[in-house]
Amino acid sequence: MDSTRYLIVGGGLAGGSAVEAIRARDHQGRVVLVSDESHLPYDRVALSKGYLTGRLRRENLFLQEPEFYQQEHVEVLLGRHVQRLDADAQIALLDDGRELNFERLLLATGGRPRRLPIPNGDLPGIHCLRTIEDSDAIRAAISSARRAVIVGGGFIGCEIAAACVQNGLDTTIIEFCPSLLNVPLDDETAQWITEYFTKQGVHVLTNESAARFVEADGRVAGVETKTGKKILGDFVAIGIGIAPNVELAQEAGLPVDKGILVNEQLETERRGIYAAGDVASFYSPLYAKHLRLEHYDVALKHGQIAGANMAGAQERFIDLPHFFSSMFKLRIEVWGDTTQREVVVRRGPLGISEKGGFAQFYLAQGRVQAYLSVIRPSKEAEAAKTLILSRQSIEDLSLLSNESVDPCSLTK
Repeated sequence: MDSTRYLIVGGGLAGGSAVEAIRARDHQGRVVLVSDESHLPYDRVALSKGYLTGRLRRENLFLQEPEFYQQEHVEVLLGRHVQRLDADAQIALLDDGRELNFERLLLATGGRPRRLPIPNGDLPGIHCLRTIEDSDAIRAAISSARRAVIVGGGFIGCEIAAACVQNGLDTTIIEFCPSLLNVPLDDETAQWITEYFTKQGVHVLTNESAARFVEADGRVAGVETKTGKKILGDFVAIGIGIAPNVELAQEAGLPVDKGILVNEQLETERRGIYAAGDVASFYSPLYAKHLRLEHYDVALKHGQIAGANMAGAQERFIDLPHFFSSMFKLRIEVWGDTTQREVVVRRGPLGISEKGGFAQFYLAQGRVQAYLSVIRPSKEAEAAKTLILSRQSIEDLSLLSNESVDPCSLTK
């Protein structure tokens, strides 16, 4: 039977970063990376941002040049997937019949776009965004279309809609919630984002959901909502989140709860088996609970820490969760967990101007749990991160809204 010291399943940001971290510590142990895509490890985050808009070239998506894998003796099996995993015997069965015995395993299997189980869902012209090919297909659709319909008003849907409008398309977002970005943001800010998108020329239908795809001449021609509205479009993009690819772990008997459960070192209950990135439900000592986050910063650092630990380190993932998005002139960044929000304190007026934007502190149990920045100075963000990590109670909330007070000064 073929054997390897390190087996990495998944060729995204987490898997690719793990390879680099392993080779930084172990230059001899055999490394095998299995990816069901035809590309070397790349960054998916840019697919809805710079790459979709044409500002970023394809070669800039990849984490390393092909020569890196050759020089570092990393075996990359593209277009392959692990069909079955025996966690006890430490054996992975590939779809081509090969069996690999491993000493250390990283599951960085990511997720797959959620589909809409409604009539006509298999029509040509309906797109999701997860891979390079998906982004290429949407770019091609944008270049030849006049109208676009986006189902889902989360970050992916909003970023695609922004790209469509900036290319002159008549664009409509259909969102189930009362406003765009309703899950990660508080109601007032989410409503402001919705109004901002409307001012940029996006038609936003909230409190609506898709009932079926409209067909014309054998391809999609729009979406009919549950209230009977017909929104016409030359193509439809769906952005309603992803389903984590936990099946391989689940069938192998590994614990799964909305993701593959791992500790602070990103190791499962089975010694030597790790999970990282979108598929990992990791324990956060800061928030004393498990989190699963689908963001660039988390996937990158997860890969780095998991790879280092597979090679003998004892590192912990204790970083603040962080994500960012660019839409029109907005640059949104968030540190921490915005779902914990009993109180929201704003710093600066809600909106953007020539002087910049605003910031918000999300508090629960008297502590700052998260910080939102909309075009704010990086120095303020660093101070806010320090405040979150301090876990200190804030008695006078007016100090957070006072722009002349450095948030760092509030830590004892």
